[in-house]
Amino acid sequence: MRLGGLILAAALVLAPLAARAVEVDVVRGEWTDAARGGRVVPYKLYLPKGAGPFPVVVHSHGLGGNREASTYILQAVAEAGYVVVTLQHAGSDSGILGGGGRPATEAGVVAAGRAGMTAEAAQGRYGDLPFALDQIAKDPALKGRVDLAHIGMSGHSFGALSTLTAVGQRLASAPGETRFAEPRIKAAIAYSPNKPRGDDPKGAFARVKTPMLHFTGTADSTPFDLERTPFERTTPYQAISGADQYLIILDDADHALFGGRRVVTGQLKPIDPPQMEIVKAETIRFWNAYLKGDKAALAELCTLPKRLDPAGDGYVKAQRCGSPTPIAPVDGLR
Repeated sequence: MRLGGLILAAALVLAPLAARAVEVDVVRGEWTDAARGGRVVPYKLYLPKGAGPFPVVVHSHGLGGNREASTYILQAVAEAGYVVVTLQHAGSDSGILGGGGRPATEAGVVAAGRAGMTAEAAQGRYGDLPFALDQIAKDPALKGRVDLAHIGMSGHSFGALSTLTAVGQRLASAPGETRFAEPRIKAAIAYSPNKPRGDDPKGAFARVKTPMLHFTGTADSTPFDLERTPFERTTPYQAISGADQYLIILDDADHALFGGRRVVTGQLKPIDPPQMEIVKAETIRFWNAYLKGDKAALAELCTLPKRLDPAGDGYVKAQRCGSPTPIAPVDGLR
């Protein structure tokens, strides 16, 4: 699509959300989980200034990432009045890169990534969430600042799987149905989710009953994908029923857009800035609707398909919005 059209679409998406940003303090630290052999969980806390309590959003990074991931999204969420906690997952974080940064070749990326795709690394990151929520709840510095009745979770790529696992996705590699499910999560966002590995979609997502917003792009792919096309990343959206679901597919958006790595390196693509504005705006709109009970935001989500044009395609599957937006079914859901 033409850049001018994308910029216009971004402006239209942002218009209803114009609001004064809250100042935010950023605190980094570590928690140690004695119950899991002294596992260390580094975190980054975005804490809005002013009177609380604020709803809480916990974020999980992708493979090879760290607590600095998706900063442009999470800073905006915090400025909108949310306590945001980004977790760093040992075993599948930037430590697998060996201190040399991102490998220069695809083969190097794949080799490094495989080290963080073990069952042990996955289960370690899934266990980080309930531990972190317990730490947040008992931290005296956060007393009166956090609204523990309104907790959301988001994640990118491997973090999207962590998020879906937290809201009830069944894992073929971890028998026990939904043993990693976390009932304190009331709403969730998955950036670049995947179809389930080694499981049928209907069965894998049968127990997910949490309102969700899913993001992907028409160029959203990685060397680790089992998906034949980026469109297959819509599988979780299509398979989940029994709770409001929303899907955004941005034209030409790639996997790195949602992790924000190009923001750090200063190597933004021309289409990045307007797409980033859309990602931030729709993220905040969703959180406002489901964690703050904002009725206007809830109503605006029903108009997602119209608002996104021409920047991409939006899909809505929520009874209160009327008939679901038609979408081409993926394999396993035909």
